[in-house]
Amino acid sequence: MKKSLVYSVFAIILVSFSCQKLNSPDKPDNLIAEDKMVEILTDIAFVKAAKGSYKKVFDIQKINPESYILEKHGIDSLVFEANNNWYTSQLDQYEEIFKKVKSNIEVSKIKFEKLKKEEDSLKKISDSIKRVKNNLKDDKILPEDLDELESIREELMDVEKENAVKKRSNSNTASGKKKQ
Repeated sequence: MKKSLVYSVFAIILVSFSCQKLNSPDKPDNLIAEDKMVEILTDIAFVKAAKGSYKKVFDIQKINPESYILEKHGIDSLVFEANNNWYTSQLDQYEEIFKKVKSNIEVSKIKFEKLKKEEDSLKKISDSIKRVKNNLKDDKILPEDLDELESIREELMDVEKENAVKKRSNSNTASGKKKQ
């Protein structure tokens, strides 16, 4: 009998608490636009990654990356916290924000990998040129050196072609926007 009374009271308490509406934060007076929030959270993700890899540098230089990001975007920590709390209570909207943040990170990753590949290619070309120059100084031009020079020339031409296409597509895009 006592057990059933205890269970009944427990059940009533549990039901009464579960039926209460959760307190969601009020919409901030100075609401940060969704796109701006995406930029801030993307910057925070990059800084956290950098801080994990270069913690010692951040400590030695006494750099506070979080305050830098907030200063960069012209907000203070209280405004960011209020906005972040409000956006977290808007689950669907916050999910969309994080999808955009993830997309920004992926795009940056692809750009970085492309730049790294170009840098490696240019380093390879530079090393090849140095080897050929050293051989020229020694007056030992071998057929392989001539083949290597031709290969370098072709690679440089390809790089120049890619740059020209990029410039052309950028100028076409810019002029197309101006016309509209």
